[in-house]
Amino acid sequence: YIFEAATKAPRRINIAAFKNQTISNWTKTPDRNSYKEDYYINYWLGNNEEFYISRSSRDLKRIDLLKVNVNGAVNPIIQERSNVYLDVQKPLLTENGKRLVHWSERDGWGHYYHYDTNGKLINQITKGSFHCEEIKGIDPTTQTLFFTASGREKNEDPYYLHHYSVNLNGNGIKLLNPGNFDHQIEMSESSKYFVNNLSRVNTTPESVLLNSSGQKIMTLEKADLSLL
Repeated sequence: YIFEAATKAPRRINIAAFKNQTISNWTKTPDRNSYKEDYYINYWLGNNEEFYISRSSRDLKRIDLLKVNVNGAVNPIIQERSNVYLDVQKPLLTENGKRLVHWSERDGWGHYYHYDTNGKLINQITKGSFHCEEIKGIDPTTQTLFFTASGREKNEDPYYLHHYSVNLNGNGIKLLNPGNFDHQIEMSESSKYFVNNLSRVNTTPESVLLNSSGQKIMTLEKADLSLL
């Protein structure tokens, strides 16, 4: 349902497609949520006229990315179909909402794809025998996407996460935090810096600050394991 804020009048949107389907709403990236007194404000992923949601079948073998206009029009722009269980992630809007980055397992691995907002595929951004985990940021000036992934570095535990950058056209993928550790990443809102927490079951946990090129700026903290 879409409600008019002034009159609180509801309008039901026709998004039915699958029996016992699930609908997921998304907020902007970074999430802009606020709670004031009795009101919880949630800013949808989109603009003043339209927003994006997902629709999935109960068996999770069919997933649609939908663009919904406030006038009630519904446009399915991306469809995912498989004979096995599918995951879905929130897309990232780029170029002031004219394009989006979509995560898909269509080639057997979790990768990112570049689309326009009418559902036309522009290019596959990442590819290879590894799993992309989460978008951490984007530099709109250089058209650079920042994300975490696992299984790409040889001779490491395939579950260890690393931080990468890649151009939206699919060129120039770069490892930003090398080292045979599991890495937890928090990137600044500007996407110019990130904090890298690195550890392994048999090493001393350490937290460092790096820039978006992967250059170390400083060590923030290193655990004291002397009592062990």
